[in-house]
Amino acid sequence: MRYVKPPLALLRSLVDPQTSSSDIALDVYCARNALLREFFWARLWMLTLLIRRFSKPGDRCLDFGGGSGIFMPSLASGFCSVDLIDLNTAQAEQMQNAYALGNVRITRANIKEFDFGTGAFDAIVAADVLEHFEDLSFPVERIRHWLNTKGTLYTSLPSENLAYRLLRIAFGKQKPHDHYHAARQVERFLTDNGFRKVSGLYHPLFLPLFPLFRISAWQKA
Repeated sequence: MRYVKPPLALLRSLVDPQTSSSDIALDVYCARNALLREFFWARLWMLTLLIRRFSKPGDRCLDFGGGSGIFMPSLASGFCSVDLIDLNTAQAEQMQNAYALGNVRITRANIKEFDFGTGAFDAIVAADVLEHFEDLSFPVERIRHWLNTKGTLYTSLPSENLAYRLLRIAFGKQKPHDHYHAARQVERFLTDNGFRKVSGLYHPLFLPLFPLFRISAWQKA
């Protein structure tokens, strides 16, 4: 699997036709501050390291809550097929077209109203997604249902610790209103609901002391 970083010009051109806005241009992935921008891209590079370790090119992958599809070109290079599901997929569809990703299928749906089927995927990527669910029960149940017995779940989660809060102040960022859980809380929920962590990385610098993000691989217990 290759780590593919789409160019800023492409990211800033992605527009949601419903709102005629380019929300991703305001996101950290396109931040004017290069240090902030590269810090957030590094999370996806670290996810790539874990995927290379546990998944195989012939596997089927789900990008769970894949949003604008910024990780989709990387995933498409490492899996035989990739599905992306999200409530709004307009930007992901533009990303798919830009890279001509023939092994990607995009589904615009609420996970409560759509079912891929039992054990449909060998890998599921939930990159900075689970903390946005106030009630973790249903998304985690869905992931368990869609992940096959020997499959791997990959998560990236913000720590929301003191260092994280101080850096928000330093870079003039506000905590999103829908960040309901810190990384420890989500990981504890996964552990209590049928998953075991098989590997974990810390961002930045791979150091476990005051990490800003926890990047982990999980398998069914």
